[in-house]
Amino acid sequence: MSHLVSCQAVSKDFGAHHLFENVSLAISEGERVGLVGPNGAGKSTLVRILAGALEPDAGIVALRKGVRVGYVSQEPEFDPQHSALHAVVDALADRHDEVYEKESLASISLGRVGFRDFDVLAGSLSGGWRKRLAIARELVRDPDVLLLDEPTNHLDLDGILWLERMLKS
Repeated sequence: MSHLVSCQAVSKDFGAHHLFENVSLAISEGERVGLVGPNGAGKSTLVRILAGALEPDAGIVALRKGVRVGYVSQEPEFDPQHSALHAVVDALADRHDEVYEKESLASISLGRVGFRDFDVLAGSLSGGWRKRLAIARELVRDPDVLLLDEPTNHLDLDGILWLERMLKS
């Protein structure tokens, strides 16, 4: 069985600062992986490399053919004037579905993460609800691998418990 995502001997520097070197890992179907380490160790950078948002200085990152990777950054960005529904529908821009189909998929995704008011403006959301919106935006794309960078940032206790339940399902 091939891995969904793997990296071999990956290294990253920022100027003279050597962040990490020779990192190798593989993620297979059904696995849940957590990166744990002190601040500044390069966890977020490695996640961005695995997501394809940043290139490594050395090493190889490989995705199994056809694998869709979703990535939720530490500080997700949205147009503050867009509704939650619009923000998630925007994630489906590359699909050729009818608008009502995209809105239906977006509504299901928003409901999965706890939204009840799909018309709320993204700019009015707290950090925790912005994180949930970012997760909904990635879930609607139906990724094979979902990479979450600092997923509990801005979440209160209820939000953290919700995230745990979501990740277990």
